[in-house]
Amino acid sequence: MDITWEYPIYLIPHQTGYVSILADDGSDQQMLVVYTCQESAAEFMDDHGLPGQPRALQNAREFRWLLDALRAPVTQVAFDPRVVQRHARTRWTVSIPALRDKHLAADFSPWNYPVFVVAQDTGFACIQGQASDGRPLLAIALFTSPERAEDYLESAGESGQLCEVGDMALARRLLDSLPLEVFSVAIDPVVDDSVRKARHCFDIATLLEKYLVAAP
Repeated sequence: MDITWEYPIYLIPHQTGYVSILADDGSDQQMLVVYTCQESAAEFMDDHGLPGQPRALQNAREFRWLLDALRAPVTQVAFDPRVVQRHARTRWTVSIPALRDKHLAADFSPWNYPVFVVAQDTGFACIQGQASDGRPLLAIALFTSPERAEDYLESAGESGQLCEVGDMALARRLLDSLPLEVFSVAIDPVVDDSVRKARHCFDIATLLEKYLVAAP
């Protein structure tokens, strides 16, 4: 069975958890309801008189955390179910262990994808920082949304081409390709009183060794 989807995916909030439906095998087991389209999730909520909005999961890491937290009798996941005469017709139905082990590739990236960098004439947009021993260091500017990148460029009086980094493999490839003088990654840098700075920076070597790796 070919099970593929793109993020975000959507859950149906209900009380302190999320909606599940009875499994179609006649047992008392339940299936977590997951939609791959926000409109379909909202339609399910409207059809069943449920208040609020669907909850989006942005990446495999968030989905994995949720699956790890589920307990019996929720033992399966139903993708895109349609309830017809009290029977659920689903796009896919899969057990939680099979979903985790065969179809869910999670990683330890410290951000949600996609992220964005800015290509300029001399390379990618960077900010200058300082090591603990006073040495100057360059950090590539990485943004968690296009809007933050555009705000930074406007404040800095710079221009460039916004480049999307859609997954961990692309992030690793990007960091591996940087010149040695680019030592770290600055997350969502800003310009404050003409000074370019970022609250969070990661050493590239540490990212490649500990964070941009697949979860076991």
